[in-house]
Amino acid sequence: MAETTLRFVPHADLQALDPMGSTADIVKMHGFLIYDTLYGLDETFVPQPQMVKEMVLSQDRKTYRFTLRDGLKWHDGQPVKAEDCVASLKRWAARDAAGQLMNRVLSEMKVVDDKTFELVFKEPYGLVLESLSKVASNIPFMMPKRIAETDPFKEIEEYVGSGPYRFVKEAWVPGNKVVYEKFADYVPRSEPASAFAGGKIANADRIEWLVIRDQQTALSALLGGEVDVWENPSLDLLPVLQATPSIKTETVNKTGRQALLFFNHVIPPFDNPKARQAMFWLTNQTAYLQAINGNPDFFRTCASFFICGTPMETDAGLDALKAPNPEKAKELFKEAGWDFSRPIVILDPTDESVAHPATVVTVQAMRDIGLNVDVQAMDWATVLKRRNSKEQTSNGGWNLVHSSVGGQVVSTPVWSITYSAACEKGIFGWPCDQQLEDLRLKWAMAEGVEAKKAVAAEYSTRGFETGHHVPLGQWTTYLAHSDKVSGLLSTNDVPVFWNLKKAD
Repeated sequence: MAETTLRFVPHADLQALDPMGSTADIVKMHGFLIYDTLYGLDETFVPQPQMVKEMVLSQDRKTYRFTLRDGLKWHDGQPVKAEDCVASLKRWAARDAAGQLMNRVLSEMKVVDDKTFELVFKEPYGLVLESLSKVASNIPFMMPKRIAETDPFKEIEEYVGSGPYRFVKEAWVPGNKVVYEKFADYVPRSEPASAFAGGKIANADRIEWLVIRDQQTALSALLGGEVDVWENPSLDLLPVLQATPSIKTETVNKTGRQALLFFNHVIPPFDNPKARQAMFWLTNQTAYLQAINGNPDFFRTCASFFICGTPMETDAGLDALKAPNPEKAKELFKEAGWDFSRPIVILDPTDESVAHPATVVTVQAMRDIGLNVDVQAMDWATVLKRRNSKEQTSNGGWNLVHSSVGGQVVSTPVWSITYSAACEKGIFGWPCDQQLEDLRLKWAMAEGVEAKKAVAAEYSTRGFETGHHVPLGQWTTYLAHSDKVSGLLSTNDVPVFWNLKKAD
């Protein structure tokens, strides 16, 4: 039987390989290919066991005992053991926002035997399975103990998982191609695939990610049969794709995406909350959405940190997003003591279809009120590395950077590191506010939707006061693929590659 190769054009280049080292969607997609998780979120947002065979909760609801499935192996042929999972969870919890919250009420993680381990809490914590199945970066991917014991804030050097595909490092060409091969010893679950849960059946023998930055080149490759799936075509190409009988278009993430403006909180001017608040008053969401998406049928303004259309949506404290006022923004910069002649550095990923147009809008709005903006062009992969720098702008640092996330990821204050205010242990930009961190834990411990909504409103109000980050609106995108490809799953997040089939 001939080998099946699925060729995929991703939205960006993959350069970072450690899923704990980056929150970028491209790294998360890479992670889901080669690593597995203890639990997976199904298409109805319910956590389902993945690597776990059985979970037993103690009568006092403080101890979770997990037993692993039979037949789990690492890509190097070694069996997956409980000690691997405990080491992986410890590394994840040290780095991830939800893991850090869980750690605050965790007493210990302990290995019982080769297949069994426990999480013991000081008091009942109702978000354990939700945390273990989260799709917001950073994700608790399981790794061998020897790799998981790497310092959480340093890059791993081996990329060995137990997922349905194996990363072929020797075939990796940064900026050009990433290659994965089917892991023959992977034992999928028996349940049907459902988003990030169920049976992860690897139907393709080989997956190649081909980095094609030019939209017309990618379009020609898809129409010519040189590639099978294209992740993020521009909306102006939708009529062409829909008019081509051999091409299908689908929306994988019906919850949508949210654009974001992040600050570097540790160097001027955005070490001052008034300067950060100023950017809220300078934000015209419609202008951003027109630049990013361009089709009102696919976008909506949303004056909420938490994606609109989900239970935690709230505009508490966010009047600035509903009625932008550039003059007020200018006055706040003056109150922050900022010298308007000094340059503000914005990282501009010219090859990224969301962050680049958003950057253009921000730059114009800032220049309109007299700010001096230094736009530094680079590719997205370079931005992902450089945004980790805490240096002054004169030494490779930065002030502002744009990004975007899946809507499900930002539907609560807990799932995403986007909402972290854990200082140097949190998200790039290093927002630092104990009150916000306490509100995140308060939300996690609150019982019932109404109680959680109230805490979300508190977080939102404080989020503006501290100028945590600016939500720029939301939209939906689509994916295009050959009609020879079937089995694409709706995930309400990034696309996944299990269940996909390619006909001859």
